[in-house]
Amino acid sequence: MKMKQGIYAMVALAGMALMGVQGAFADTTVVYKMTSRDGSGTQTIYYRDKQHVRMDMANGAAGNSMTMLKLGDKVYMINGKTVQDLDQLKQMMAMMGRGGSSHRSSADPIRYEDTGRTETIAGLTGKVYRFKDRDRMDRGKWHEAVLAKNKDLQNAVVASVQMFAVMPAGMGGSSPSNRVQEDASIKSVALLRMDHVLRLQSMRNHRISNSKFTLPAKPQQLGGLGGALNGLLGH
Repeated sequence: MKMKQGIYAMVALAGMALMGVQGAFADTTVVYKMTSRDGSGTQTIYYRDKQHVRMDMANGAAGNSMTMLKLGDKVYMINGKTVQDLDQLKQMMAMMGRGGSSHRSSADPIRYEDTGRTETIAGLTGKVYRFKDRDRMDRGKWHEAVLAKNKDLQNAVVASVQMFAVMPAGMGGSSPSNRVQEDASIKSVALLRMDHVLRLQSMRNHRISNSKFTLPAKPQQLGGLGGALNGLLGH
């Protein structure tokens, strides 16, 4: 009898331990503040795992916003109730001679110079580096980046940057901060600040509502939008 009670107790403890482990796995919400000549805005990343990633980009000055959502292997661009499948959008733009991807080749890695300084941002301390991005779009300008080791932040930011890789050429995604994070992911660090244009505002681990990873409508069929896209892109 005592042996059975002991076994039941061990099973109960094992169950509690498993519940505790499951409870320890939390989603991550990251908020960056963006500043540009056009005003300021925010970039909010919701990360559950590699198959559930959402990024909300809001421009305060322009009063507009856009969402990118990854569900499984699919990435969607959301504007209000309009949902676009980026795979379909790429195919449509390729048909109009606007194919390709905005993803930058990793053949030209960034060379960092450690300034010897550290900086604490949103409770995380990182090293300050300066570098000259040799990407032709940036014309060799010197930049300063603060990089910190934090796995939760890195997972969320790398996943969000990878969503830009599927965007058609000419639709953004090749910013210096994105290129830094793509390169920095090799070193298991994440971006806290990029010059004065991008700065981590907050990061917290908590349970994110499933509604954040739900499409507001069915993806729009792009078959009849060829002419409209041609006009929009000036093709």
